[in-house]
Amino acid sequence: MTTLTLTEWLLITNLVFTLSLALLVIEHKLRQKKHHRSLLDSVSRLEHGHEAMSQTAIGIGRKIKKLEKQPPQTASRPLSENDDMRFSQASRLVGLGASADDLVENLGVARAEADLLVSLKGRATA
Repeated sequence: MTTLTLTEWLLITNLVFTLSLALLVIEHKLRQKKHHRSLLDSVSRLEHGHEAMSQTAIGIGRKIKKLEKQPPQTASRPLSENDDMRFSQASRLVGLGASADDLVENLGVARAEADLLVSLKGRATA
């Protein structure tokens, strides 16, 4: 059995140390590449989301400009004679105790108008 000299021990120790260090560096590089890929994926998703939000904002801006160019629509229109007669009839029926449902079904009055008439007549009698 041969014994190793000090120089041989130093060479073997140095070789083991160098191999261990090389393995650590390789493992670190692999983790670094994986982290880099993850960061690139995150950046790609953020860029895609940013692009989608930008396109949405541009679309909304175009719609706003289009709406600004349109003349304002008036909420009310002049009452016709037919509307005036229907309102009078609805008012009279509410005075006789008709409900909002009755007005909607029988006169074709809008639900909001029927509710308003009933509530106004109710206040007037209270």
